[in-house]
Amino acid sequence: MNLLKPTGLLVFCLHIFTFNILYAQNWQQLSDFPSMERDDGVAFVIGSNAYCGTGLNSSFAATVDFYSLDMNTDQWSTAASLPAGNERQYAASFASGNFGFVCGGLGSIYYNDVWQYDAALNNWTGKTPIPAAGRSGATYFVINNIAYIVGGRTAANVAIDEVWAYDIANDTWQSKNNLPFGSRFRASGATLNNKGYLIFGRDENARFCQELYEYDPTLDTWTQVSVFPGIGRSYASLQSIAGSLVVLAGLDTFGTSHNDMWSFNVTTSAWQQLNSIPSTGRRGGMCFNNGSAIYYTTGVNQSNTRIKESWKCVNPTSITENYSLQPFTLYPNPARGFVILECAGFNTMQHSTYNLFDNIGNEILHGEIKEKKTRINLSGFSNGLYLIKCEDERSYVTKKVVKE
Repeated sequence: MNLLKPTGLLVFCLHIFTFNILYAQNWQQLSDFPSMERDDGVAFVIGSNAYCGTGLNSSFAATVDFYSLDMNTDQWSTAASLPAGNERQYAASFASGNFGFVCGGLGSIYYNDVWQYDAALNNWTGKTPIPAAGRSGATYFVINNIAYIVGGRTAANVAIDEVWAYDIANDTWQSKNNLPFGSRFRASGATLNNKGYLIFGRDENARFCQELYEYDPTLDTWTQVSVFPGIGRSYASLQSIAGSLVVLAGLDTFGTSHNDMWSFNVTTSAWQQLNSIPSTGRRGGMCFNNGSAIYYTTGVNQSNTRIKESWKCVNPTSITENYSLQPFTLYPNPARGFVILECAGFNTMQHSTYNLFDNIGNEILHGEIKEKKTRINLSGFSNGLYLIKCEDERSYVTKKVVKE
């Protein structure tokens, strides 16, 4: 390999950067989902744990059970189920702080309800329902503690274009402008840099869509920012991780289920195909990330068989935590009020920056690295997992930091 000559801040790390290239996009198979095979369940992340549940199981029964994956150990355990009688698939889910939420879905009826999960108490509480018809297959994203529930399908069995904003702290709903580009059912959503993103899904004419849209919550407006370089899909997953958007799997208009993964750079508007899941194509699985790895579990494969495989992709966008002992260090870690970023190879002639991301991919802080030791103030942020990305003109690397 013909490597660049090390210069600047990151003597940092050409060695680290090379380590990242060699081990980028590494898929690992984990223990199976610890219950019956299923599709169209939900997942949300609280701290270092992902909570996965509901969905239609291999006996074609809607479910209420939930399970927790500890993303530090990649081990499953049982979590509290939704109350009996609330079995469903096609729900929306999201998290904020120590709480997870399940909204809507299809069971014995089309639901418009909201359930809040308390991770500390391991229980569920009913919250204020959507002040509109029940819906399934809506997508969602969270911006500044407001959850946006987008599209879906009602009992009329037609995709809808409604957008509702749920104020998590105040348990209130507000209607927003309808989607200007038509209805969407089983689209995929994510949050990046305080903007919402939506891709794929089927419209009111059952077309499998491929456009990527950006939502500005301040203006309540949508802008098309790109088109996926393949054909349209539905039942896919969109993740925001370390400053990029990543799409995985899904079903296309020809009935093909995919196992591929793509990243989209919102700055350059460039798509890049990444390593595929090393197994069969799938759709309708539960997907989530912890800031440095993407997880995918359950779903339906190309043979229309429900599965419970679980997969993990470390370093999906060629940015990963540095596990080697190099000059770039963070301490104390875990941190409380602040963390020190120390670069032993610092060079005053090299322009270098840092970015702080939360565990759903939002950039919440950035700055320049102007000396060997940079103090980063975390006192204004809640406890949890964060990712710090350091970058110069030639390379970049990230590290996890935990605030407690």
